[in-house]
Amino acid sequence: MFQPDTDIRRSSTLAAFLKDCHTDSYEDLASRANSDPDWFWDRIIDFAGIRFDRPYTRLRDMSDGPESIRWAVGAALNLTETCLDARIEDGLGDKTAIDWVGEDGSRRRWTYAELAAEAARVASALAARGVGPGQAVGIYMPMIPEIQAALLGIARLGAIAVPLFSGFSPPAIVSRLNDAGAVAVMTTDATPRRGKPVWMEARLAEALREVPSVHTVFSLRRFGGAVADPARDLDWTETVGSASPDFAAVPVASEDIFLIAYTSGTTGRPKGVVHTHLGVQAKATTDFLLCLDMKQDDRHLWMTDMGWVMGPLTLLSVLLSGATLVLAEGAPSMPGDPFRLLRLASDMNVTHMGVAPTLVRQFMTQDRAPLADYDLSALRIVGSTGEPWTDDAWLWQLDHICRRRAVPLNISGGTELFGAILTSTVLHEIKPGGFSAEALGVGAKVLREDGSEAAPGEVGELVVTQPPLGLTPAIRGDRERYIETYWSTFPGIWRHGDWVRRDADGTWYILGRSDDTLNIAGKRIGPPEIEAALTGTGQVVDAAAVAAPDDLKGVAVVCICVAAPGVSPDAALVERLRDRVGEVVSKPFRPREIHFVDALPKTRTMKTMRRIVRAAFLGEDPGDLSAVSNPETMAAIAAIGKETE
Repeated sequence: MFQPDTDIRRSSTLAAFLKDCHTDSYEDLASRANSDPDWFWDRIIDFAGIRFDRPYTRLRDMSDGPESIRWAVGAALNLTETCLDARIEDGLGDKTAIDWVGEDGSRRRWTYAELAAEAARVASALAARGVGPGQAVGIYMPMIPEIQAALLGIARLGAIAVPLFSGFSPPAIVSRLNDAGAVAVMTTDATPRRGKPVWMEARLAEALREVPSVHTVFSLRRFGGAVADPARDLDWTETVGSASPDFAAVPVASEDIFLIAYTSGTTGRPKGVVHTHLGVQAKATTDFLLCLDMKQDDRHLWMTDMGWVMGPLTLLSVLLSGATLVLAEGAPSMPGDPFRLLRLASDMNVTHMGVAPTLVRQFMTQDRAPLADYDLSALRIVGSTGEPWTDDAWLWQLDHICRRRAVPLNISGGTELFGAILTSTVLHEIKPGGFSAEALGVGAKVLREDGSEAAPGEVGELVVTQPPLGLTPAIRGDRERYIETYWSTFPGIWRHGDWVRRDADGTWYILGRSDDTLNIAGKRIGPPEIEAALTGTGQVVDAAAVAAPDDLKGVAVVCICVAAPGVSPDAALVERLRDRVGEVVSKPFRPREIHFVDALPKTRTMKTMRRIVRAAFLGEDPGDLSAVSNPETMAAIAAIGKETE
């Protein structure tokens, strides 16, 4: 149990917001937000200072059901007017908006005024090429300042941003740009990886052979990369750099699209999750400014990629709060610099930071000696998301990153919500790996299969009973898939796809994706419980528990593991690990098999892709692989599967 310090609680934005709402507790506020959404979201819009070019006549229209909710009926706005123009008018024009560091340690800083000017140049350059409001523009770039200008410039034009993971291969790029109907792409010739350029523009050029709708590419040429098509592929410096820094924001209707964020499914093509100018601002405000206590004085670092929702979310949260984004290109851990994230936090005076449980488990395998040289005293908030924690990793974070002072705030939600369903706050006591509350305005509940509400401590499906501002209104071009995926299990209720439980004290725990759930001899469990038993031994640093067909039980547990440094897997270790699962979890879940590989398939945000592990082991079709950052790991798992057939 961790109790945030009194000074952090009392000075928090959330405490001030509760006072302004004449509300005694977070729970009272959450209850009122659920019972009176119009009041709550109107307060959030006012608190965030969201600007409208035309006011709404009605905040919520639920006449066609919650799955067809309409927000801010009749309104027009552009998020850059709030995130950029208002910040400059507030006197923050000369404040650093982006403090960037490269893989080689090089630094660049942009003020709010400079960021606004660069965004306007992007909008001007796109408009000069005939790109207009409502047209889609891809972003295929590493985490450099220009990627932030690209996102904001596309928004300022009223066009639709389509961020792509910087590690995508041509087929993944093709599917997303074609689905979005993109007409232009912002890119760079290359990004450094361990000192050598990885050629991005060439990869994009290969993809564009199959995307006839794209007529313009702006490329920031950092390494002198070759040009594939001089008529289409324009130099960023010559085009964007010479464009006008004065471009008035184009107002769009409240339901018009700001962003399409693609997320992978277990089958079929990636889902194009739609977000609006209003929704992203409101959700970022509730989750980051209130619950995660981001303030104007903060320096925020969350190493991610613009192709995942955390990239746009962190940028917009920083701008809405008037803070500074500490932007780092490259990986959070590198050979010779295993604690790079923490070193950067120390060197760059970071106050507000994000981590992933898998990354912390990687840190745990390293010699801790370098940590003594890092001054993390400025840290006030350490957020986390992506996957369930194990207790040992959470406690390691508390001791060695938070230093028992910074508050570890766990959040969980998804691309579809542009933020959280469950959260922690500085006003609550915090248990290892738990979430201290539901996010504001979501009406989170735990439901049984029959739709009834689960009792405290009982495992069930996580659902959203009150659609929040920020919840996606659509999967682009596929209404049927949208309804089937999210609204068909419990009619009128959003099913998120996570197994959860809520204990009697109000603490929530995520137990894994419901499509990952193991059902062994009629007993159901989330893979993280089994995986935690394995990693808790100290002899395994990563694990994936999956279900495999079994002649006797119907389904049996198979675990694919990564051994800790210095550990040599043998039959004796396998037996000890199997016994450990039986002791810690339950004998019925004792793995039938445990195998070892060098690494597991991961997303860029370090989520273990269990469906990929299972498919590789069983020799099945893995479905969409575009989100896998290290697909080469599948071969070793597939080889094990073949050997055990």
